[in-house]
Amino acid sequence: MIMFIKLIGAICTVIGTTFIGLLLDKLDVYRMNDLKTLQKAFVFLKGEIDYMITPLPLAMEQVGSRIGSNIGNIFTYAGELMGKKTGYNASELWENAVERYIDDTYLSKVDKSILLSFGNALGYLDKEMQKNNINLCILYLEDEMKKLDLHHQKNGRLYRSLGILSGLLIVILLY
Repeated sequence: MIMFIKLIGAICTVIGTTFIGLLLDKLDVYRMNDLKTLQKAFVFLKGEIDYMITPLPLAMEQVGSRIGSNIGNIFTYAGELMGKKTGYNASELWENAVERYIDDTYLSKVDKSILLSFGNALGYLDKEMQKNNINLCILYLEDEMKKLDLHHQKNGRLYRSLGILSGLLIVILLY
């Protein structure tokens, strides 16, 4: 009976550490998806500002509804706040929206700082400068996605393997 309990404990340990390794691998994939969604949102926003000549609050809401997901919530909420004309400037409202919804995404602190710096120039610049600001964010996102892809290719398999091997090591050491 005791051997059976030890066997079940060993299996649970290996399965648990394997899932932790898989989760660490998937976090990079989830962040990559959020970065792609954010890049798509910026491209849509640029189009709304450039070609549709949509006012910023309405453009933000439209981008947010097109994108959906937790990234879209940032844009939708910022657009709603800007549309209410509460007396705050666009950068403060953008920061409020980012702070409210950033924890629902897989974006890193560096990504958050880029979003906040985008907001600092929001509403103050003319149309061309707004487009340049958006282009700068898109370039950052492309660069970050390349780095993340290299990191995932290099470490993704490592995380999965370490999950399994650490479980086996724990089982060997404890039993």
